[in-house]
Amino acid sequence: MSKAKQLRERMADRGLVHIMAAHSPLSAILAQEAGFDGLWASGFELSALYGLADMSLITMTQHLDMRAIASQSSLPIVADIDTGYGNALNVIHAIREYEKAGTAAVVIEDKTFPKVTSLAADGRQELLRIEEFRGKIEAAVSTRSDPDFLVIARTEALIAGLGEDEALKRGMAYAEAGADMILIHSRRRIRPKSRASPVLGKGLSR
Repeated sequence: MSKAKQLRERMADRGLVHIMAAHSPLSAILAQEAGFDGLWASGFELSALYGLADMSLITMTQHLDMRAIASQSSLPIVADIDTGYGNALNVIHAIREYEKAGTAAVVIEDKTFPKVTSLAADGRQELLRIEEFRGKIEAAVSTRSDPDFLVIARTEALIAGLGEDEALKRGMAYAEAGADMILIHSRRRIRPKSRASPVLGKGLSR
């Protein structure tokens, strides 16, 4: 069974899975021993490991080197690949490489490239037009060779201060583009409107 199918089945069976960030083989070992269901390999953590700001300074090659964590863990890996390293063509290349690296899923966010970290104090964020990001999600979905490989679309609308309606509008659009799951990112606790549920639950029933 592929790691991607393993992750999908865990989500379908449990409804909720616990995934821990890991940026090294040691942290992957500790996460598995602690009983987590998967590993989150993020650009933010890798940037921090290199002592760099989370502003698209880490290359895809450097991020793919995190595949070393897979050699020390049997857990599925969710790769947070920021904006996908560029436009739809870059996303196509990235999906091929991350599938070959053995990851179970990728998370792509709807910011412009290069990105500004979501933790920026001044909150300045630039998002792509919905139509352009839909194209990136469609490219990712059509490129994957394993149908169980998860494409997760992340919207930064709340981080950018655009409000819940814009976040839900974008989430719906990305789900329609074929994203298996939607991640609506926020730095504060919110109560989603009832019409958000089709977006947040999308994908695992397919």
